[in-house]
Amino acid sequence: MTHKTIEILFITLGILMLILIYKLILRRFSKGRIDHSKFCTLYSLEKNPASGLVEFYFTTPVMQQIEFCIWNEEEECTVLKKEEVEKGGQIVRFDTRDLKNGVYTYGIITNVQKTIKKFRIEN
Repeated sequence: MTHKTIEILFITLGILMLILIYKLILRRFSKGRIDHSKFCTLYSLEKNPASGLVEFYFTTPVMQQIEFCIWNEEEECTVLKKEEVEKGGQIVRFDTRDLKNGVYTYGIITNVQKTIKKFRIEN
């Protein structure tokens, strides 16, 4: 074999080794990926600012334990629902007259996600 052929073989071997190492690194980092198939979808309120009785709506793709909360500006949590819910659409009703006027956040917490949205109360 000529010197050029040996150089080409070593370069090819080096490239193949880099590709293998790259694939191993990708495989290693993809192990901790989040499974979005179990995420709930939280919808915005139809009426914002809210007043009186409001209905928070969310969907869940699987039966799972959820916690539905409202947080005030001091990040104090009022739990509206904490239970295992069936797959599908869910409605959580709440009377805003129980809270002072202002900006709040509402959200859903599961073992794989925490999703929050803002809304304003004006009674």
